[in-house]
Amino acid sequence: MHGLTSGDTLHYSYIFKEYYSALCRYAETVIGEPGHAEDIVQDVFERLWQKPYAFEDLRHIKDFLYKATRNAALNFLKGAQHSKERQAKFLQEQEKTATAEDLDIIRMEVFRLIYREISNLPEQCGKIVRMSYVEGLKNEQIAEILSISLQTVKNQKTRGMKLLRMRLPPLAFSLFLLFSHHP
Repeated sequence: MHGLTSGDTLHYSYIFKEYYSALCRYAETVIGEPGHAEDIVQDVFERLWQKPYAFEDLRHIKDFLYKATRNAALNFLKGAQHSKERQAKFLQEQEKTATAEDLDIIRMEVFRLIYREISNLPEQCGKIVRMSYVEGLKNEQIAEILSISLQTVKNQKTRGMKLLRMRLPPLAFSLFLLFSHHP
């Protein structure tokens, strides 16, 4: 066993050929799948090669290899479990983010639709609706700013709301009423 501790490739090759297949099967039984068993065992042999160990006999080497393989397989399982948990958490965060982003997009699209329909109203009607429901001005303020009668403001607001109710989808019209300023 002195050859193995000094890095003798002849002894190392013998140990590798003797235990590699058995260790792969052992790793498979620990992790429950064949795909990563060879990588685990190769890492164990790489550690054996890179780090000098003092082995008393062949049984001592065998005990080391099986123990190291079991520990590496268990570490692999822990890493895989953490990876799955991280992936699940990431996916949950993505779903939350996507939902919030989707709601923002929907809200922006509804407001874009509302503003487009307000701009499509007859000029003075649209101006009065915007001043009242978007800017929150009172009827008297609008009448004074536009130099028109209070009754004209009221009539134009009524006309504008009728047109918007006809042109907007019911949900968009309801949201317009919900989020608009009511003087």
